[in-house]
Amino acid sequence: MSAISALIHEPVAGDPTKITLVRARGSLVWDDQGREYLDCTSQAWSNNLGANDPRVVEAAIAQLREIMHARPNFNTLPLLALNGKLRELAPGDLKRFGYCLHGSLAVEMALKLAYKNRPGRQNVIVLQDAYHGRSLTTMAASWPHPNNPFLAIQPRFTRVPHPDPYRPRLGMDTETDSKLCLALLEDTIQKGVDGGVAAIMLEPILGNGGHIVLPRSFLVGIQEICKRHDIILIWDEIQSCFGRTGAMFAADLYGIVPDIITFGKGIGGGFPLAGIMASERLSGFSGGEDALTFGQFPVAMAAAVATLDAIVADDLCRNAHDIGEYATQRLIQMMEHRKLIGDVRGPGLFVSIELVKDRRTKEPAPQAAAEVYRLGVEKGVLFGENRYANLGNLIKIKPPLDVTRQQMARALDVLDDVLGTIEQSMGI
Repeated sequence: MSAISALIHEPVAGDPTKITLVRARGSLVWDDQGREYLDCTSQAWSNNLGANDPRVVEAAIAQLREIMHARPNFNTLPLLALNGKLRELAPGDLKRFGYCLHGSLAVEMALKLAYKNRPGRQNVIVLQDAYHGRSLTTMAASWPHPNNPFLAIQPRFTRVPHPDPYRPRLGMDTETDSKLCLALLEDTIQKGVDGGVAAIMLEPILGNGGHIVLPRSFLVGIQEICKRHDIILIWDEIQSCFGRTGAMFAADLYGIVPDIITFGKGIGGGFPLAGIMASERLSGFSGGEDALTFGQFPVAMAAAVATLDAIVADDLCRNAHDIGEYATQRLIQMMEHRKLIGDVRGPGLFVSIELVKDRRTKEPAPQAAAEVYRLGVEKGVLFGENRYANLGNLIKIKPPLDVTRQQMARALDVLDDVLGTIEQSMGI
């Protein structure tokens, strides 16, 4: 039985790479054939600091020698240190923390806390192109899955529209589209749900749903609606936290403090860790309401403290801002001669391009995106690609935050080259 056939997960259809990774350092990874790749995926956008940073490795090894596992009802030194570090970094009054091992559980923790603080309310509102995870609950909170086999037993969420600056409704400008979506949200709260709304949950920058950068006016409007109706506002920052946008949190970038932020991916330096930070105004959990066997993993927490220290010490938020700005400006210039590029998105190292067959019609070009991915692998660059929700025309360029300008230039040179090859084959 092969390694792939032994897995319960089906291999991704049409995946041309089948790379077996054996080593990683910084923004580089190597396969079992000795080939080097520049990793513009940060391994699911998780290696914010860069892979296998020695400071993180040493912190984890040191913790391994002391205590590897503790029940969540005990304190450990890494837990206390991480609480202290997050209190320094967290926006506003988000100074209470809960931990788990992955982002889907962090979202579920945030939802449970919202329900606890708004007893009797039955509903959570999410955005139409949201992505919040792959657990039974969080799949239901994400964009509709075609032929979802779990639908009958999933909780229900109410989806509302959101503005899309690249594809505004009815030819509206972004601000008009934003006002329309806010009005529809208000109507939904008042007329579209039974049982009241406990929370509105959103990604400030939609991740797997298309890298859509939501206008600040829309986010401010949602916060005002939440305050008016006494609704908990949850920001899912699992993809945007800890420097990815050029700020420590997207909340810092937008100047908005929600009631709860979910975090994950980039915090652990490669170790599994996620959680929530919540306003001190909210009631916490009582015993047993949120207790996981590995809700506290001391090794991951020690690695997280080292990761956050390094992000601050190396000023990686600034590097993400600067390199991201360089990348987006080069991509905008690339649009002048690469007709497949329909749109360029940031901020920071939350970089992507949308490929279209025609800029006027904005018809998606998913086959071209698949070719960019395949040819990029051949040329030693791993680009990210949306494989879900029929959004396969997006190319993501999201390396670790310690990527150098020279490395980013290499990635963009390869992208320009492969786009040229694809356009020539398409006759455009």
